[in-house]
Amino acid sequence: MSQRIALVTGASSGIGRATAKLLAERGFYVFVMARRIDRLEQIRSDYIEPVQLDVTNEAAINKAVAHVISTKGRIDVLVNNAGYGRLGAIECVSMEAAHHQFEVNIFGYARFMQAVLPHMRAQNSGCIINISSILGRIAIPGFGWYAASKHAIEALSEALRGEVKEFGIDVVVIAPGLIRTEFAAIQFELLKQVAHPIVYRKLIDGLHRLLAGEPKAPSPEIIARAVLKAANKSIRPIRHALPWDSKTAVVSRWLLGNRLFSWAIRRQMKI
Repeated sequence: MSQRIALVTGASSGIGRATAKLLAERGFYVFVMARRIDRLEQIRSDYIEPVQLDVTNEAAINKAVAHVISTKGRIDVLVNNAGYGRLGAIECVSMEAAHHQFEVNIFGYARFMQAVLPHMRAQNSGCIINISSILGRIAIPGFGWYAASKHAIEALSEALRGEVKEFGIDVVVIAPGLIRTEFAAIQFELLKQVAHPIVYRKLIDGLHRLLAGEPKAPSPEIIARAVLKAANKSIRPIRHALPWDSKTAVVSRWLLGNRLFSWAIRRQMKI
């Protein structure tokens, strides 16, 4: 079989970067995509090709996919990973910021899926791996807009899976919990831009408590390995949650019930 071709978005750091490097190590030719081209150039190799783009730019996405097809002739795996978290009370996050959260986290994924699907259908094969989150199935205070975008990814993926199965295309959701990346630092910087009344002080402190463990969390390589496994399997998983906190979160909510689970989260956040 000829060399398989993968596209990885949000590859300038964290999960995307680790995934791109591992896929390349295991024989894929990987197109890495993100806004920060300087970060992408750091991992350029014989098997990794950087492409600068913003996932909110549909024309740029179509151009990038056309480049992949013109140079390699096929697309075997799309890893939708580009995204960020907009933290803050729902009352306080502006509609402009909320719209941008969805533009990146859900419509960015959708734009890429629409761009690659005609080519995957033509070759009668392909795998789309959407990186979701533990918050794709639950929502907790302070993460409302981010959780809403991840819920949307789960729903879109489930619908798409049924639509394209007959064309030999698989759709996989990987739902990370807390992973050691730049997530917390970046999101807390964005949080400073949101004006919260003093009554939300406990909520903001609670967000810091929840994410305080990020430096000791599992590395992004754990997600990269899950992506590689999904890309290589003949019978692929539908949804894979990891590490342990993500595996147990949905089960805990089911066992405790919505009211008790909500109480447990608020207690952990001390709100």
